[in-house]
Amino acid sequence: MLMNKKIKPIDVLVIGSGLSSLVFIKSYLKKRKKVEVISPDLNLMKFKRNNIAEHITKILPPQMIGNDDKVKGYFYCNKINLNKNCKLFGSLEFGGLSNYWGLQMDPDILNDIKNLSNKTKKEISKSFLELLKEFNLAGKFKKYENSFKKDNFFSTRRKEKTLLKFEEFIVGFKNSFGKKKKIDNVNEIKDKFIPKNYYKKFLINKKISFHNYFVKKIKKQGNLIEVICSNGNKNKSFFTKKIVIGSGTVVTTKIILDFLKINREIKLKHHPRLFSLYLSIKKWKNRMLFQPSQVHLKPKKETELFTADFRPGNKLIVDSIVKFKKYLYFLKPILNFFRFNMIFSNTLLNTKFSNIYLKLEKNNSLSIYSKDKDIDKIFKKSSNLVYKFLRNEKKILPFKINYFPGYGADFHYFGTIQIGGKGKLSVNENCQLSNNKNVYIIDGSVFNFKRNKYPLGLILANAKRVAKQITK
Repeated sequence: MLMNKKIKPIDVLVIGSGLSSLVFIKSYLKKRKKVEVISPDLNLMKFKRNNIAEHITKILPPQMIGNDDKVKGYFYCNKINLNKNCKLFGSLEFGGLSNYWGLQMDPDILNDIKNLSNKTKKEISKSFLELLKEFNLAGKFKKYENSFKKDNFFSTRRKEKTLLKFEEFIVGFKNSFGKKKKIDNVNEIKDKFIPKNYYKKFLINKKISFHNYFVKKIKKQGNLIEVICSNGNKNKSFFTKKIVIGSGTVVTTKIILDFLKINREIKLKHHPRLFSLYLSIKKWKNRMLFQPSQVHLKPKKETELFTADFRPGNKLIVDSIVKFKKYLYFLKPILNFFRFNMIFSNTLLNTKFSNIYLKLEKNNSLSIYSKDKDIDKIFKKSSNLVYKFLRNEKKILPFKINYFPGYGADFHYFGTIQIGGKGKLSVNENCQLSNNKNVYIIDGSVFNFKRNKYPLGLILANAKRVAKQITK
């Protein structure tokens, strides 16, 4: 398709409106007056969804329940085929879920960018600190306000023979939500750190043109990029000097695979996770104003490199359990009564156990699947280490329930187009696609989080950093 000479190209066109894109836009608008964004509103679009697999609805996590049509529309619009053996979720505005205006950080947060230049590492670190200030997430940390009880739940000073090491969590958080709330009184939707709430707080009065389309493909047109879109009824092309893609790793990778004409299998990086429930001997006093994990346990030798984190029970967790397991509805009062004796844990594994694959088909659809790979042994080994530690510390009753929700149910998808990677499917340290300097990628696609199990903060800091570079 040849460009009409009368069409004025867009300076920068942003694809996607998740947290990474919105953080980019906020920083970009400090130096520019207006920005154009491609972002489909799946509430307004109507599509034929008859060919969408019903299993997509059945695997939805609690916070997506009730949004079945939007999730189906996400897969339909982007021509994504999700196999039954894989439980990957469409991002939508649910992408980048975080903890009620709190941002959790792994102490290993900078470990996965050690391969970058000192200049880039400093720029990312600086942007990260700026984000904490902008979000008002650098709250005053009181020693005991964010612990379970004043004498600490874990006796960290004891030096016992154990294969695990104890690690305190790091958080950035707001002092309050306007008025002080306990975690039981937090609103799951209104108080969540999600794109919709971010937009209302920071961007609602800015000059942003949202185009209600989804991207079918991008093509080079001389020195410009043509972005071919559809709204379900008709196609429309946008021409831009620079394109910034923050559509979430899955859709971003699909767009780039098509752009580069790559039809080979691509491995998607993620952290398979095991949910566990323990019963505490004593009640946990939760004084948090939001809900991060409270404790990290990691293996000392780090041969398998897992992280086990812990959360005390609260009404939000109980509500999620009842939504997910409806047969427990009549037990909800009992679950709430004992919720402070419940310890919920995620055990997140190293990315070497990733088992999600992407492949662009000839009809431009993206197949997502996992392979016949059993990780029960490594989960069992990790779970037993954690269980023995908690029993030795005399914190829990001799009881546990483990549940592996399946490959892809961990939400963290990344690492398909890495910074400093090899070949065409990579970006440089400015996050420009290899041999295509007017194509920028700002979501989790560009990182490989081997040690850092809480990737959101680093992704947002990087998006902010790229915005600064483009507006120089």
